[in-house]
Amino acid sequence: MNLGASMDPLSAIEDNFAIFLAMGFVFGLAAPSVFSQFNPYILWFLIGVMFFTILKIDLRELARTAANPAYVLYLSILILGGVPVLCYGIASTLFPAVAAGTLIACALPAAVSSTSITLLLKGNPHIALLVTIITALVVPFTLPALVKALIGVETAASYGEMFTLLVKVIVVPFALALAAKRVAPSAIERTKRAYPTLNVFLLFFVIAGPVGQYADIILGDLGKTGEVVAFFVGIAVLRHLIGWYASFWRPFPDRIASTTVVAYCNIGLGIGFAYDFFSPEIVVVVVLYEVVWNVMPVPFQHIVKSLSLKGKYS
Repeated sequence: MNLGASMDPLSAIEDNFAIFLAMGFVFGLAAPSVFSQFNPYILWFLIGVMFFTILKIDLRELARTAANPAYVLYLSILILGGVPVLCYGIASTLFPAVAAGTLIACALPAAVSSTSITLLLKGNPHIALLVTIITALVVPFTLPALVKALIGVETAASYGEMFTLLVKVIVVPFALALAAKRVAPSAIERTKRAYPTLNVFLLFFVIAGPVGQYADIILGDLGKTGEVVAFFVGIAVLRHLIGWYASFWRPFPDRIASTTVVAYCNIGLGIGFAYDFFSPEIVVVVVLYEVVWNVMPVPFQHIVKSLSLKGKYS
């Protein structure tokens, strides 16, 4: 972690944000009784992440992106259709014991935090935000359909509950950010430099809390955990590659957004879905996918930095 690269501590944290997110995973495992206490506030942390992200977003550019939705719809179909089918097929062939958990983990909408991660990576947050909204709206229909078609289990995901969650973590902070932009534009202009750093700290707790809650599962059988996590590392790498090359013709910031929304899903929703409809063994598998989710931003940020420095995709 190169904290000495800049005299500005905000820049140092922002430039190494993935390390801080990985530290959330480590701290959650090391002190589960402490960090699991933050779980009741995870929703508020996510609302804060979205609020500060919207404050940084150019709303006119967001409107222009929404006015040409073909690319955003393409990514949404890829996330909710192509990726889960492919990953389930791989798991069924190579590691059948985790196939059902793989399907659930790979058929989820883009993570609420994907817009903030995209912004921290200097990608296009407007694409990430729109994909997050669309996939969250559609997943109550696609996830049960895929589960029934591929593994023959009938489920009934609650659209009302998912829509309520969407309103809380996207619509409410969006409205608050719009109001803040109108009421206090000068204050926002003076303080917006700190918003990415605030989001890093909020995301730290978003990661550390659930990890603390499931620390016993993660550490319960390290041999089996290692096998599942190693397999999911391969799946996560594949998802990053799909997101990157699926947008091969797009500008560099768009490819960052594409990779982020494809690779980083709403794993908390997947854990809840597995808990409601599947055995504890499958819940454990989905929880272990979160382990990989938490650490993958580290190599991803390193690669993005390397490509940026080389100027290959500028």
